[in-house]
Amino acid sequence: MKIENLVKTIDHKIILNDINLTLNQGEITGLIGRNGSGKTTFFRLLAGHYEFDKGMIFINHEDIQTNKLLKQKIFYIDEQYNFLSGYTLNKLLEFYQNAYAGFDKEKYLHLTKANELKPTFKYGSMSKGMQGLYKIILAICSNADYLLLDEPLDGLDLIVKKNILGILLDDVSENNRSITISSHNLNELESIIDRALILKRNQIKLDYHLEALRENARKIQMVFKTKKVPAFIKENSRLLHIQGRVVTAIFENYTETLELAIQNEYPILFEELPLTLEDLFEVNLAHDVTNYSLQGESL
Repeated sequence: MKIENLVKTIDHKIILNDINLTLNQGEITGLIGRNGSGKTTFFRLLAGHYEFDKGMIFINHEDIQTNKLLKQKIFYIDEQYNFLSGYTLNKLLEFYQNAYAGFDKEKYLHLTKANELKPTFKYGSMSKGMQGLYKIILAICSNADYLLLDEPLDGLDLIVKKNILGILLDDVSENNRSITISSHNLNELESIIDRALILKRNQIKLDYHLEALRENARKIQMVFKTKKVPAFIKENSRLLHIQGRVVTAIFENYTETLELAIQNEYPILFEELPLTLEDLFEVNLAHDVTNYSLQGESL
């Protein structure tokens, strides 16, 4: 899926501006941003729940606005406007079979039976964990190429989370889907995603492929003889914390030349620490202020 110059305004406020990216099949992408940054709006635009003001979305080089059948290749359940509550699982099966021509009924029956989700269960009466599991089963069995999952693990217990993550990872490896997940739990996200998109000030500001990031980036804790941080460190890193003389910095392109320059300052302490997704969130978004408000609507 290729997204070009996507723009969305709501109530005369720019929510998303000039979004350009490609979502690749066989890849799990994490969408990261502060509350109100536009993550849900982004999903609604891709799924066709919102009309966008400008831009184009292509699947296999075809415009989804022109070829409406391409929307069957996208799966998304909007949590705010969730219509599932009043229906039994049997009725929901009928609905999704009609909505997605490639719906895999055999897999659906296998997964619901294996997880003790009976056809007579009413979705609205199920626990939050079982609802989350059921939505993942619907997503996978839709056979859509692009799954958009908005906080799919929120509020679920450990056992249900492991079950859901196992189903998702198996499905990506078997079917080469593209999965985009937004989540506030960055530790959980880090364990499964290949790529992280940082949504900030209406735009995708950073696009990290985690494998490349882990090869090139370093998180270093240093103590120098004085409180002054050397200028070249400020120029080549993102400062995460400064507490007294203890400096913690993230170098996104850490080289032997940089390491030599640091050592030439004869630091009292020089220690490499594990670099996490939470570090990237903090260093990029901790001081970002979002002020979007649509009468309580999640953006």
